[in-house]
Amino acid sequence: MEEYVDKKISFKQMLKISWFAFKMYIKPDRVSGVFLFIFQVLIRLTAMVDFLIIAKIINVVVEILQKQGNITDVVPYVLMLAGFSFISAVISLIRWYLTNKMSQLFYYQAEIFLYEHYKNLGVPVMEDPDKNNVINRGMSEIHQVSNLFNEIVTVVADFINVIISGVAIFYFMPNVLLIIVAWVVLRNIPLMRMTKEMYQYGFKNTENRRLFNHILEYILSKTSLIELTIHNAANYIKEKYNSLISVYLEGWLRIRKKMYFWYNGFEVVNAILYCWAIINIINKIIVQKLSVGQLYFYISMVERFERNMNSMFSGITSLYEMALRIDDTYQFFNLKPSFPDGKIKLKTFKNPPKIVCDNISFKYPNTSKLILKNLNLEIKPGEKIAIVGHNGAGKTTLIKLLLRFYQVNNGNIMINNDNIDDLEIDTYYKNVGILSQDFGEYGALTAEENILLGDVTKITNKMAVKEAAKKADAHKFISEYPKKYDQLLNESYNGGIRPSTGQWQKIAISRLFYRNPWLVIFDEPTASIDAEAEYKIFNNIYKFFKNKTVVIISHRFSTVRNADRIIVIDKGNIAEQGTHEELLSLNGKYAKAFKLQAEGYEKKNSSI
Repeated sequence: MEEYVDKKISFKQMLKISWFAFKMYIKPDRVSGVFLFIFQVLIRLTAMVDFLIIAKIINVVVEILQKQGNITDVVPYVLMLAGFSFISAVISLIRWYLTNKMSQLFYYQAEIFLYEHYKNLGVPVMEDPDKNNVINRGMSEIHQVSNLFNEIVTVVADFINVIISGVAIFYFMPNVLLIIVAWVVLRNIPLMRMTKEMYQYGFKNTENRRLFNHILEYILSKTSLIELTIHNAANYIKEKYNSLISVYLEGWLRIRKKMYFWYNGFEVVNAILYCWAIINIINKIIVQKLSVGQLYFYISMVERFERNMNSMFSGITSLYEMALRIDDTYQFFNLKPSFPDGKIKLKTFKNPPKIVCDNISFKYPNTSKLILKNLNLEIKPGEKIAIVGHNGAGKTTLIKLLLRFYQVNNGNIMINNDNIDDLEIDTYYKNVGILSQDFGEYGALTAEENILLGDVTKITNKMAVKEAAKKADAHKFISEYPKKYDQLLNESYNGGIRPSTGQWQKIAISRLFYRNPWLVIFDEPTASIDAEAEYKIFNNIYKFFKNKTVVIISHRFSTVRNADRIIVIDKGNIAEQGTHEELLSLNGKYAKAFKLQAEGYEKKNSSI
């Protein structure tokens, strides 16, 4: 479990994270994003110009009332104010359009940014508990990027406003300026501390939040809800969720209440300070006999300066809080794969590959137990091998190594004459197809599209799709759908149909037939299919992939008995190997397991 540390970021790091967020937010449309930033800042500066024009209008009106001017004297300034208001309205309209455009673009593209980086991290990173916490927090906080962008705009605009109004006040009454600055700085120190405390609380409770959100999924999942309802366990899950969330919220609200208490107390002092500043301005206006317009302008400047100064510090505080949160997203996008990709670009194989595992040993990261120990295995080009063994023997681990999800600790895996670690993985995968028991069910796609996913680089060939479905024993039930191959495979959509688990598995096998790769890997692919359908499918597999290298993991001996060679793995090494008949004649581990399974089938059939 990840150990909590008192997390801090420097001002430099905050700027770095802010720049990262800025670039990410405008990434979907950089031109629109830059213009949005400019217009967001401009619209917040328009009040300054308004104050100047209105102050001038007030002075002209006073002169008219004192019979020292004419009504026409005020017209240019009114027209100036109207013209500036029109320009402000245009800027505001453009800003409104760009704001909506960018928010929608980023909302939908953010998940793609996550996916693009996540898929490149590799299985070892995804399965590392500490890095998984970073991934979880980083993914959950990515939409804070849009808030950080807006906060950056606010802070920049406030800073410019503070400089302009501060210069004006300093020229007129420097003592007022200094007192306001001192107060605003002092009031924001405890608020920044409490903001940090708020983040630390969320950080320390990452595991808890993951836990109660995971439990919430049980309530919202239709599959688990059916079982929970029938077993009368739904309320237990609900109470479990409520108990976890109530403990979390109790601590969260305690910090928030403290923040609100201090904030309201500071607002009272702000009001007193503002009144004091106005009295000082009025006194100076009277003593120096300045104009009413100047009175309005300087009162507006003090109000603007105090508001923007507080807003700027509040924005910096929020910026710091958001930067702390988005630091997880920043760290996520800076996570590197556990090992670098190879540089050898493979072309599409013209023949099935030869695979050699040369004295390989492997243990999972952060563990000491060797799963595979000095294993040697050669798979000839076009050979059909089956790998069997008890759970935990190392079968699936070997598959993960053949797919380079992990790298071996010792030894080498050679694909033809190349070390698998030296291959550019995407070019290797173009020659590989895999079907595991955890296959994908793409219910938002049609039956045809589910099969086409086997190789989206091919030009769509409907006949090839149907042929693949026939070989997987899927064509018959797909043809019975109302829309046949155009049928959406999810009942939650209008006109959609949900295939059974066995049908989904046949569709997944169709996908592999359509892909037609040179190296084919099956990891318990027919666990949800009846024995008769399995027999038909694997007959087709052996025929269809006749000239391909095939690796099969299965517990069913009816599946593996026709393989060219059966590999029995026990305690991380090869205990036996040979054909089905050869292994039976050895009367070893394979023969014993085969007899036990055969007896089980006989008892099952006799009881039917």
